[in-house]
Amino acid sequence: MTENITKLDLREIPVSERHPSIFDAWEDLAPEGVLQLTNDHDPKPLRYQFEGEYKDKFSWDYIKQGPTDWVVNITKLKLVEATGAELRKKVEEALDEVRPYLQADGGNVELVEIDEAARVVRVQLTGACGGCPSAAMTLKAGVENTVRKYAPEIRSVEQV
Repeated sequence: MTENITKLDLREIPVSERHPSIFDAWEDLAPEGVLQLTNDHDPKPLRYQFEGEYKDKFSWDYIKQGPTDWVVNITKLKLVEATGAELRKKVEEALDEVRPYLQADGGNVELVEIDEAARVVRVQLTGACGGCPSAAMTLKAGVENTVRKYAPEIRSVEQV
């Protein structure tokens, strides 16, 4: 099998453009593709960012570790789509992550249903969130992004 490798030499990219370039290349990467980064320092903080954003969706392998150059291969793992109870568990875990933030503002979120065929999660924002003018933004920016982090097979989250 020939690997699909996208190479980025970060030493040639202005510092302010490095992370946007990395994450743009990552988003464009096909499953099982490899993003190979070459840098002038250990990119360990980037690994922590990947762990926060992409959880179990990547592998990280050092090819070279200093002293002047670091080369790391970040492989996008092929997703095994969850269904049924497993998918529901992932969605509930995601909602459990955002719930404290909503509750801090007097709101909450409840799972209404998961339409597996359409890949849509339907939720109800309750309490202060139910009538909040920012509810649509909260739904997309907070709830949907977190649900998709836990369950990337979900295409969208809708409020009912």
